[in-house]
Amino acid sequence: MTMAGSNVIAFRNPASPIAHFIRIGEAHKKFGELYAAGRLPIRRVVIEASRLLFQRDFIADLRRDGVEIVLDTQVAELSAKARFAGAVRHAPWAVAGELLGPQHFAANASTDIIGQIARFAVAHNIDTVLAPTHFLADPDHADWLSIDRASCLALRAALDREGGKHIAIDYPVIHSHVAINDGSQRSEVVGALNDLPFDNLWLRLSGLGHEAKPQTTRQFLLSLQGIHNLGCPIIIDHLDGLLGQAALAFGAASGLAHGIMERNQFDARSWHKEPEPRDEESGFGKTTYIPIPGLAKSLKRNELEYLSNARGGKRALGCQDVCCSHGVTNMVSDTRQHAARQAFAAVEVFTPVPDHNREQFFLEKPLRETERIARTIKDLRPNAKDAARFGIDEKGAASLTKRLTDHHGRVVKLGDTLTLMHETRGKGAPRAKTASGPRISGHSDNIQQMR
Repeated sequence: MTMAGSNVIAFRNPASPIAHFIRIGEAHKKFGELYAAGRLPIRRVVIEASRLLFQRDFIADLRRDGVEIVLDTQVAELSAKARFAGAVRHAPWAVAGELLGPQHFAANASTDIIGQIARFAVAHNIDTVLAPTHFLADPDHADWLSIDRASCLALRAALDREGGKHIAIDYPVIHSHVAINDGSQRSEVVGALNDLPFDNLWLRLSGLGHEAKPQTTRQFLLSLQGIHNLGCPIIIDHLDGLLGQAALAFGAASGLAHGIMERNQFDARSWHKEPEPRDEESGFGKTTYIPIPGLAKSLKRNELEYLSNARGGKRALGCQDVCCSHGVTNMVSDTRQHAARQAFAAVEVFTPVPDHNREQFFLEKPLRETERIARTIKDLRPNAKDAARFGIDEKGAASLTKRLTDHHGRVVKLGDTLTLMHETRGKGAPRAKTASGPRISGHSDNIQQMR
C-alpha cells in the first residue's frame, strides 16, 4: 500500500534521445566557423584518422565544449584497392604504397596496426574508437569477419595497456545491404559479435543509397529488427534523408551518422578494383547539390535556380528556416550552412515525440509534408527558354522533370508501404536499444601533443 506523502512512480511513454553523429570530412574549416557562430549544434562527431592532425584546432574547440570525439581508423579504406592510395594514405598506420591485408592484422605483425591505433587514441584524447573492421563483401578476402573480431579484442587490450581504459569502442559492420537482408548472413555476423567489448553497433551498408524506395525501405527496417537481439544500440552510418528518418521513427535504429553534403551514402561495390585513372581534362571540382527543404532530395545549383524562376518556384523551393532569411538566395550563397541546418532539423523533429508515437508522427507529419512539397515542385513549369541561361539543355530539362515526378511517385508509394507496416506492427513493436549520451572521457586536454 502506498502511504500518504510517499513517492509515487509515474509511468509514461518517454521520448528517448537519438544519437546523431556528424562526420567531419573535407569542410572542417567551414564547420569550425559555423560552430563558433553557434550554428552547428553538434554533440558527437566522427573524425577520420587521415584528417585529424589537420583539424586539431576545431577538435580542441569541440572537446572543450564536451562534444564526443569518435575516431574512424579508416582501416577499411586502407585495405581497398580503389581507396588506399587516396586521401586515406595520411592515416598514421598507413603503409606507404602498400595495401593493408590480413597479414597486417596478425598478432605478431611488425606493423602493429592495433597498437598504433591505441596509442594514437590515447595521445589525442579520443573518446570513442571505431573498431578496425573491413568491407565484409570484399571478393578478395573471405575471412575479414574473423580477423575483425580478433582485432576488436586486441584493440580493447591495447587501449587498456596504453592507458586508455576510459576510451569506448564502437563496432562498424561494413557490408552490402543485400547481405544484411539475407537472414543466414545476418545471423553469421550477429553471432560473431555476441561477446565483443563494444558499446554501439554501426552499420555501413553498401548500395543502399538514400533514396527511400518503398520495398527497399521496408526490407531495410525488417532486417534491422533482426539485429535487435544483439541487445546494443544501432547506429546507421553514411545515411540521412527519408530512409534515415524511417529507421528512427520505426525504432529500427538508435541513431544516425553522416556528413553534411557528403558521406551520406555508401558504395563499396568497386572497392576491390584498381582505381580508374583521373581525367585531367575534366577538372577536379565537385558538383554542388543543394538540399531542398522538405523534399528529401537535393538539386544541382543550376537546377534550383532554373526551377525557382518558375511561377511559385521561389516559394516552393526556398528555405524558410533561420539559416536562410532570403530563401533561395541564401541557399545558393551559403549552401553548407543551409545543409547543416536541414540535417539537424531532420533528426530534431523526433526529439519531443514519445517513442511509440514516432511511427505515426512520421507518417502524418514529415512524410506527408514531403509528399505535398514533392507534388508542388514536380508541377512547377519553368520557362523552357530560361534553361540555356542556367546551363541546362533540352535533354537535361526533361531529365529534371522526370526525376522530380519519379521522386514524388516513390514518396507516395513509401507512405502506403510504411502505413501498412505501421498498422501491422502495432504500438508494442520492439525498438532498438537507446544509445547512451555522448561519451566523454573526462581527462585533461592534451592539445600540445597534437601540435
